[in-house]
Amino acid sequence: MGRPKEMMIGFQIEVTGYEGDEGRLDMYTGRDIAPGYFAWAIPSGDSTRIGTWSRADLLNGFSCEDLIDRLKSKKLWNHRFENITEIGRFVGPVPSGFVKKPMIERVALFGDAAGVCKPTTGGGIGPGFNQVDLLVPILSKSIINNDLSDIKMKKHSKLLKSMISDQKRKKGLRDAFLSESNDDELNEIFSVWSRPEVIELINEVGEIENPIPLGIRMLKEIPEFRKLAGKAAKALIWG
Repeated sequence: MGRPKEMMIGFQIEVTGYEGDEGRLDMYTGRDIAPGYFAWAIPSGDSTRIGTWSRADLLNGFSCEDLIDRLKSKKLWNHRFENITEIGRFVGPVPSGFVKKPMIERVALFGDAAGVCKPTTGGGIGPGFNQVDLLVPILSKSIINNDLSDIKMKKHSKLLKSMISDQKRKKGLRDAFLSESNDDELNEIFSVWSRPEVIELINEVGEIENPIPLGIRMLKEIPEFRKLAGKAAKALIWG
């Protein structure tokens, strides 16, 4: 049935004692702490979830645990980690990019098995449920009718076309602004994103589940963004 187009690696620790702003998510990026991707510190009640992710081919022999150690030791922000106590850790693959045949005779793949994780954040719960909402009603009828032939399953899989296209566009945006950018290019990108009018636009239309509307608005309204966004424009138009 094929394999997911990408297999990222995620590593996360849960800690107490992280010195961050209350209720605010901290995100970090750079080739030495999250090559091609990003790291995070997410408040979770009395604890904080700190993690990073990347692809094996970008790690140069290091592990994601090594990346966490680098993150904690960076002089720019190591004071935030000085008093942390680890209370849990989680690690695993993050499969993204639909498999070639998500449905064949009497078999349907869902969630991680189908490669539905978001290429922008690695999240899989939301798109997994979206896939369920799309397929389960019609699959239920096929099960009741005992008609799960290869032809019927291929027909059902066409319902995933919009999800697959959306996933490709999001990957294109991620590659253009993150995965294929070096640290100097990232600094240039963030210098545009941090401008007051851009932050206002992000607050107005930005959504972590769907970054495409924001990308289109920025292409239209922020001239400096257009200079940085050649690859992203192709992803939005042809994804």
